Amino acid sequence: MAWQKNLHRPYAATALILLLQVAATVAQAQNRVDPSKVSIVSRVPGMERAVVRRDVVFDNSTAPPLAFDVYLPREARAGERRPAIVFVSGAERVREWRWFVTWGQLAAAHGIVAVVPDKRYPRGFDGLRTGFEDTEKLLAHLRANGERLGIDPLRICLWTFSAGGRLTAVGLKAGAQAVTCVVVFYGVVDLAQEFSTVTDEKQRATLLRQYSPLHALEAAAGAGAKLPPIMIARAGKDAPFINAGIDAFTAAALRLNVPLTVVNYADGDHGFDGLNDTPQSRAIIQAALQFVMDNTARR
Repeated sequence: MAWQKNLHRPYAATALILLLQVAATVAQAQNRVDPSKVSIVSRVPGMERAVVRRDVVFDNSTAPPLAFDVYLPREARAGERRPAIVFVSGAERVREWRWFVTWGQLAAAHGIVAVVPDKRYPRGFDGLRTGFEDTEKLLAHLRANGERLGIDPLRICLWTFSAGGRLTAVGLKAGAQAVTCVVVFYGVVDLAQEFSTVTDEKQRATLLRQYSPLHALEAAAGAGAKLPPIMIARAGKDAPFINAGIDAFTAAALRLNVPLTVVNYADGDHGFDGLNDTPQSRAIIQAALQFVMDNTARR
């Protein structure tokens, strides 16, 4: 679209500043742990025995192709279709990160198929656009081909983390019928500040309508669409702008009577699921997995 090529420079600067703030928040966390090498803090016996199918390509149009890894419950039988979680990180290619390997294993140990995908997600507007497109392509692929992977295409949860929260709208758009439920861990879910310096009001409205999770929530509810149940885990010690966005999103969801579960870990850091080895972190992880199981159960 033409507006994509003519974004005002102030918008680009603001978007970069916000993304740098996210990067700084993540960098502070990474000073304590390296997510490529560190596991999440919750474990259950036998989770390492998940059956893993690696390098499943869902888009050959990019170089290199975009692929995902699938973690299947060990006890899954041939022909069985299980609910699935799509884990959407704040980075591009995280399939080898121990953080997401152990998330995949843990989900599989709870009887859920886990999908850990690639996406094109560089900093800036182009990353938002391509990340959004790639997540949509992935969900479309799973709806069309999920049964071959042991996935029930009608029972998929979109689970976003950190800057990956900017892509939450993929699962909230009115009429998309893309996912059964949504989980957000310490995610960026309000893009109003990111688009605040776009001076053309029509252009700004178009951006918000297309990409903002908060706008997608309000638009879908306003259109009378049935929104999937949403769970948000908020880290009390997170960057103020991330929590301000979560607070705005939560307030809108409550005002619109959207099915919402909010957990506030007051002493939690950004990335608490790998940083804070505490009973609170483990309880939130377990509650989130239970939320998925409850909302993807066969009716």
